[in-house]
Amino acid sequence: MEKEFITINEKEIAVKIQNTRVNAVRMKDIVKKGVRVYKDGKIGISGAVGEVPDEVLIENAVQNLNAGISYPYELSGNLKDHRDYGKNRMSGDQLLECAEGILEKLRTEYSDFDFSESILTREISWQMKNTRGLDLEYRDSYITLGLILKERKSANVIDGFLQYYGRNFDFDKFWAFNSELLEAYRNEVSLPEGDTLPVFTFEFHELLRFLSRSLNGELYATGGSIFSNKMGEKLFNEKITIEQNMSPIYRAEPFFDMEGVVLENDRYTLIEKGRLVNVYTDKRTADIYNLPHTGAASGDYDGMPSLTRAPVRFAVDSDDIKAALGGKMAILVAVSSGGDFTADGSFAAPVQVGFLFDGEHIIGKLPQFSIRSHLYKMLGEDYIGTFESKHLYLGDGTLLQGYYMTVAR
Repeated sequence: MEKEFITINEKEIAVKIQNTRVNAVRMKDIVKKGVRVYKDGKIGISGAVGEVPDEVLIENAVQNLNAGISYPYELSGNLKDHRDYGKNRMSGDQLLECAEGILEKLRTEYSDFDFSESILTREISWQMKNTRGLDLEYRDSYITLGLILKERKSANVIDGFLQYYGRNFDFDKFWAFNSELLEAYRNEVSLPEGDTLPVFTFEFHELLRFLSRSLNGELYATGGSIFSNKMGEKLFNEKITIEQNMSPIYRAEPFFDMEGVVLENDRYTLIEKGRLVNVYTDKRTADIYNLPHTGAASGDYDGMPSLTRAPVRFAVDSDDIKAALGGKMAILVAVSSGGDFTADGSFAAPVQVGFLFDGEHIIGKLPQFSIRSHLYKMLGEDYIGTFESKHLYLGDGTLLQGYYMTVAR
């Protein structure tokens, strides 16, 4: 009988903010433990929150073998890989001092806005070990700043956000960007002329979610993906490369999947130069549908490994936004809620907050509008590029992506 152990530790200090003042400081320290046992092609699982002895969890997992859950796949093993991405840890006192400094400036210089929500620091560690010689450990520490912005003159509940995620917070860079952003809120401007305009987004969750679903190996193999039966075909602009990217540099999650698989260079190419070359899989999906195994198992620490999602990321393919615009003004989407893709790839969304953008600087706040396009147009003939966020200080690994879209006023 083989045994596998997953241990997750999360420590968090959160400064809660209300009316642009510190309202509370909250801390949490949580340990989660999961145990899997494997015998005769079956798996038994148990888990608990807290420092429960391994012996108790092993006993429960062995009992759960009686459920007869099949797992006939080779265990990952013979690999030791320990990584620490968060070596510049911020103490609670440092976090509070940082928060007070930000809030003081906001109250003094931007009293026409109100800010709430939180600034927090989180330390996390994931360990995955088994009796086959697997020994993986991921450690990290980072800051997340998420302040809801409300203009005092506005009737809206939310008018925008100040945000940052990363490991090395730079106070000067934060203000260089956010001072420009807040001044743009004060400068109301009109939309550029024309029905088709260059639109830039960051953290385009709807697009990434749609691509992640469409590149799911099981959905692809069973005909449930927009890309089904298109392996090897050119789908998008030849500049575009999309990877299953497991690097914690861009996301505060382990570099290994929930079956203990570590990818070479932490990535696996799915779309290369616009062409579909792979879909992501876990061990089960790769085995059943005869697909390459890409190490994309997800799931809870106390649950079965499964194939529900994978971290898909565009490779940077362009360098200079201003040059790409060729003198045109663009739209930068800041707040868009209520839009999505349809099954055939059509996209539409209202934009509650957008800004006039020249490729480097945010010029002013635009009236509300809506945008629409189609997946194959956005990432095909209307694609501008994927850029590193050089001027927008939003956090580690943030990308800006541009496309021409239809804009309805």
